[in-house]
Amino acid sequence: MASRFQSSFTFFFLLLSAVFSVLLLPIKGETSIVDHNNGVQINVDKITTALSQAGYHAMSVTLQVALPTLISSNTINTSNLTIFAPPDQPFLSDLKYYRQPPLTLVEYHLAPMKLDKESLMSPASPLIGSKIETFLPGHPLVVTSLHHSKASINGVEIKQWNIYNDGHVIVHGVTDFFYPDYQIISYRWYGSAKTNIRGSTEGSGDL
Repeated sequence: MASRFQSSFTFFFLLLSAVFSVLLLPIKGETSIVDHNNGVQINVDKITTALSQAGYHAMSVTLQVALPTLISSNTINTSNLTIFAPPDQPFLSDLKYYRQPPLTLVEYHLAPMKLDKESLMSPASPLIGSKIETFLPGHPLVVTSLHHSKASINGVEIKQWNIYNDGHVIVHGVTDFFYPDYQIISYRWYGSAKTNIRGSTEGSGDL
């Protein structure tokens, strides 16, 4: 059973790598992108290398292609960025019918703000139900843990802190994908509010 899963995952990862390697050809040689809002350099290669070294191979390959596009095409102020990285296994089990993850799902794992361990685990951390704006318009993440318990967002635990942290970009490992369905079903009023990127809008519990 285990060998069958390992073989399936190896095939999936090779397919994912092959698809993305073709997509990478036009941007070969680029190592960083500039945030045009404030000139902050976001080094994609360093981010994806850190993810790969930590064992998040599928997310590493995904961001190598998707992150430059998302940053360059987005008008969000991205001087600070937090990325939540799912492990490899959900890419196989949850996305087996996709050649690559939908871009909207990738957007939902990017928060245009600095969310380090202290901000989510300290006594001054956001209350349960507080929302975290994402790159996916109208679909925030939701804090689902107390500061004295294991940190979780959308009911998904953060299991590895600071896979990458250069002061502007932070990457944390999570146990599964975040899905917009969680917010849509449990916190549907967040999706209808008109918010700015910091979430300072009508309604409470904004980050």
